[in-house]
Amino acid sequence: MATRFLKDLPKDLDRKISRDFNNLIKDVHFELSNRNETRPTTMPVFTGFFASSWKVQNSPVTATHKAEDYEPWATQRKIVWKAFSKGQKIRPPRPVVRPRFPVGSGKRIFNYRKAVFIGNKAIYSQYVLESGEIQKFVQGDLARLIKENMSDKGKLFIGGATPEKSSGITYTGFEA
Repeated sequence: MATRFLKDLPKDLDRKISRDFNNLIKDVHFELSNRNETRPTTMPVFTGFFASSWKVQNSPVTATHKAEDYEPWATQRKIVWKAFSKGQKIRPPRPVVRPRFPVGSGKRIFNYRKAVFIGNKAIYSQYVLESGEIQKFVQGDLARLIKENMSDKGKLFIGGATPEKSSGITYTGFEA
């Protein structure tokens, strides 16, 4: 019996797998970084900066962005900290969840033969990921999205890393 390799796939099957894989990536990014009234985001939302900071790329994503450096999240954070310093507990004005790193467009954005990393650029992402919400997403919604989009394999990693830990990055991984 002949052994088949990925490079030997018929072109139509290769295009289908690529399209499905890229649709999966777009759907995962959308689920992590969007929120509306009927379907809140799967991640905790305070100002909306964390939910807005998901990024997809072919290398590990390093958390280097602070909410104080980006509007409208900087203003919201100032309002909350000002009240907090006076002993008041207030929530920021309506959280702004607006994806800062949209997944590109086109037919072939990511190659399914290579690993794809979905990480968060917010500097405090490691602490938010400890809440267990990402684990619930991986165990529930991610499996559903894979079943909806894929019938074949690909590798997808979701997580975050800080610059000082970039040599030993730990990701919550799920192999589709």
